[in-house]
Parts: sequence; structure tokens; C-alpha cells
Amino acid sequence: MEVRIECAKKEDFAEMITLADLTLPDRMNLHELKKYMELFPELIFKATIHDQLIGFSCAGIDMYQTTGWLLFSNVRKEYQGQGIGKRLIEARLQALRRFATLRTVLVTVSETNQSSLRALAAYGFRLAHAEQDYYGPGKHRHVLELPVWPMACSPTDSPGWKEDVSV
Repeated sequence: MEVRIECAKKEDFAEMITLADLTLPDRMNLHELKKYMELFPELIFKATIHDQLIGFSCAGIDMYQTTGWLLFSNVRKEYQGQGIGKRLIEARLQALRRFATLRTVLVTVSETNQSSLRALAAYGFRLAHAEQDYYGPGKHRHVLELPVWPMACSPTDSPGWKEDVSV
């Protein structure tokens, strides 16, 4: 099974929103995805097998370009547990690394999502704090942080960064 990870394009939008309706019904909507496509077109990635969309993810960066965010990631249920989510993490971290002023990357994760928590920990993310009711009553999140070493250091000196990540 050859999974391709590449930048998403505007032509992928309809298929992405269809997948989001299936996998993220309470977190993603058409309007939100459209905003991300306009704000961060170079930070949205898709996973495909034989040109069929099986997942996608998005990163973002603040206006000062010092704080990056892993905004969301989703993979079709039948393809979960095969390393595709990790490859989408790698693609987003690699893209964010291009911002020379980047100092930290943040991500929010459900406190019950053990597979995502383990995957992010493997890249060096650590709990910054827990936030109650992040997405509304009873929808708590962990906010994880990955400090980024100043660019004077080699990216391989920083936990979580991989040199020559193939996407």
C-alpha cells in the first residue's frame, strides 16, 4: 500500500469536507476548512492511496510567526493505526520548520485520545497544561507543546525534529 503525503490543493476541498463530515463531525465544518485553506494553503496536507483521499491535516502559525499549531488531523477509520497520522505530523512539522522565527509548536488533544498523545510524545511534545471545556462543556483538551530550538542549532539537535523527512 503506497500512501502519498503531499500538499492539499483547492481542488481537494470538496473531498476533504466530505471526509471531515465522516471523521470530525463535531469539530470541522465547511466554513472552518475554507478559512484554513485561505490562511495556510502551504500548511495543509493530504494522505492518498491511488489518488483516493484517506486523510488530511493542517498546521497554522501565529501572526508573529513564533508559534506554530498542529490544528487538526484526521485519517479514515479503516486506515488508522498504520502510521499515516505520524506521517501527517512529520509533514506539518517539516513545513513549520521553514519559519526561521518559530519558537514553539502547540497542539490540543482530547485527554482520552491515547494514540494521538503517544504519537505526539514520540515527536517530543509534552503537556503544557490541561484546559477544561476547550470545545464546550465536558470537551476537555490537553495542550501539548514542542519547544523549537533557535535556528542556529541543527534541527536534529531538537527533540521531535527529523531531518530529511520524506513526505
